[in-house]
Amino acid sequence: MLQSPLAAARYAAIVIDADTGRVVHETESTQRWYPASLTKVMTMYMTFLALESGDLRLSDTVYASRHAAMQPPSKLGLRTGQSLTVEQAIMAVTTRSANDAAVALAERLGGTESNFAAMMTQHARRLGMYNSSFENASGLPNDGQISSARDLALLSAIMIRDFPQYYHYFSATEFRYKGRVMPNTNRILKSYPDADGLKTGFTCGSGYNLIASAKRNGHRLIGVLLGAHSSGERFEQMGNLLDMGFANSDRGLIGEHISQLKDYSALPPPFQLSSNRCAGSAEQMGADSGSSRYEPIRINAPYNSRREKMTQLAEAKPQSRSNNWTVNMGNYPRKIDANVNLQRARNALGPLAKTGQPRIVKTRMKGSTAWRAQWTGLQQDDSQDFCRRLHAKNMDCSASAPVARTLATAQPKPIRRSHRKT
Repeated sequence: MLQSPLAAARYAAIVIDADTGRVVHETESTQRWYPASLTKVMTMYMTFLALESGDLRLSDTVYASRHAAMQPPSKLGLRTGQSLTVEQAIMAVTTRSANDAAVALAERLGGTESNFAAMMTQHARRLGMYNSSFENASGLPNDGQISSARDLALLSAIMIRDFPQYYHYFSATEFRYKGRVMPNTNRILKSYPDADGLKTGFTCGSGYNLIASAKRNGHRLIGVLLGAHSSGERFEQMGNLLDMGFANSDRGLIGEHISQLKDYSALPPPFQLSSNRCAGSAEQMGADSGSSRYEPIRINAPYNSRREKMTQLAEAKPQSRSNNWTVNMGNYPRKIDANVNLQRARNALGPLAKTGQPRIVKTRMKGSTAWRAQWTGLQQDDSQDFCRRLHAKNMDCSASAPVARTLATAQPKPIRRSHRKT
């Protein structure tokens, strides 16, 4: 494998308007790249196609073959012959990036993983993903497993448009399986206020990749970042990309349609982490690992970005109890009932559940012990949004202002006397 001259470019990125397909920002977006587990977005698209056509149902059973069970991490740890539902497999792929679950789905749909990969490539061509070819369903290293930031953004936009009923699987913050609660590995869901998906990926060849989608004031953007040198860098710089995207979009700074981005070169993907702890793998694949120097990604967010404003306000004005609104969701005779209600609320709230902190408070009511389900640490607007969402699901909810704020506003302001003669 030859090292691409564009390896010096350090990364590839694109931000598009999800509704129009217009490009808001891009850097080397048509450069061929190893997609790693971003491949699984295509695996999910093929799965959603089968669900929509009736060839597959969420309640159907898939079985782990020996080949599926032997996949390296990330994985659920399925044993040969072990079964799970299609919906469980989808959740395992979207939240945990489980390679064994991805292969189990691929074999169910294609007979073999290689047949399924050929189906993926064929369908990618139909979608206009001209830089993409697939050799497996997981994104594990393979010289022929190639895509680009442009292709992955196009795929994500089409998937959200064609299958909005399934997109929530990419927004799930956790996956419950056989008594285990496993959090979503995609930290953008917590680090960026408006993000509600999509997928992370990593191999030594690709570096740290990320597709993210965020919706603000009814306006959705999709960002793709390929080739970060650390997990933290991809999440931080994706936040900057999305901030820049929303700012440019608000100012009308939008370019051509994504389909107009053309790449007439045939440069191979760079081996992104050939110069650090992945050097051994790079040498095995023939990449040049002689240099340890690289430039970090620097995507400058606009000064008036929403996240920067929030940071400036937090630094200028310390947090106080006046901002600590609480949402009460009922009193229960048993703690387990309060726990169940909190979980129902979490599911009903969706991305809103990332705000504030759920808790259960032990209290006394009419001489008996009761357990109160609450959500604390909210701004007033957040608490109102909480209750609107919960009331829509026929759940109890009442918002209460901090006691300290109520007392402070009730006190009369001191009269300032002037000693100046008139």
